[in-house]
Amino acid sequence: MPFLAVYGHTNIDHILEVRHLPGPDTSMDVRSHETLYGGTAANVCVRAACLGVPAALCSFVGADMPVGFRALLEEKGVDLRDLVVRQDKGTPTVWIISAADQHQVAYVYQGAMGDIDDAELRLNAAQEAQWAHMMTGRPAYQLRVMRELHRQGKKLALDPAQEIHHIWNAEQFAEAIELADVFFCNESELESAMRHLGASRPEELLGSVDMIINTLGKRGSRIITKGGEITIPIAKALRVIDPTGAGDAFRSGFYAGLFRGKEIEEAARCGSASASFALEEKGAMSCLPSWGALEERLREMPDGA
Repeated sequence: MPFLAVYGHTNIDHILEVRHLPGPDTSMDVRSHETLYGGTAANVCVRAACLGVPAALCSFVGADMPVGFRALLEEKGVDLRDLVVRQDKGTPTVWIISAADQHQVAYVYQGAMGDIDDAELRLNAAQEAQWAHMMTGRPAYQLRVMRELHRQGKKLALDPAQEIHHIWNAEQFAEAIELADVFFCNESELESAMRHLGASRPEELLGSVDMIINTLGKRGSRIITKGGEITIPIAKALRVIDPTGAGDAFRSGFYAGLFRGKEIEEAARCGSASASFALEEKGAMSCLPSWGALEERLREMPDGA
């Protein structure tokens, strides 16, 4: 039985490394190019499963999904009963341009995830899970899932990631955050959330959701509730190679902490420790720590930011 059901993308990622992001009407030499497995939901599920969390992937892919990708998911023990294979669309693909200063730009081909507004709801795993984590995907579909799971009393996390900027509108976001227990975001995503709700301060979102978990890159993360704000420090990586998937790794570590009965602050520290591993190799699924390795890094973290 899964502890966590994750709704979102399962992608093929093309990661291109450049010196800096080019401006319009210019060109830039690519220093390296790799094709890797990724996607918001797949990343979280694989990493969570490696940390011992029973996780289910709820996603849409094409028949062209690489055999090796599915084999990896199965090998790590990810529940795939709600992974839908479509014959009429390709597997979502993302071209990620990653600069030396860790800034990125992504170009997304939605493929099988692009027109699922009216698709049949996949709820098998989520109805058994304690948490459903709603990531990237069509807002109409995500809202249909959230309404049903909210009706069933499931714990819901809203985490539309970069799609909050250009796919979600204010009306859709306002409904979704009311249904959620937790809102995950980075700094720019928090700004878009406030704009959608007409808010000037993050605390104003707490009229709609109980908790905001806001990742801050090199400055760690913070938990915002009506009781105040808790700052979580970063965990030190052995080396910094590629930031791709660090946010997804944070989420997997957070749920690994919850799965083991930790309180929210300690679970967020687990998230920080998990994110540090993602920096150490290229690709979102390339450096996959065990729970034991995460615990060791957790012990090395400072007490405060």
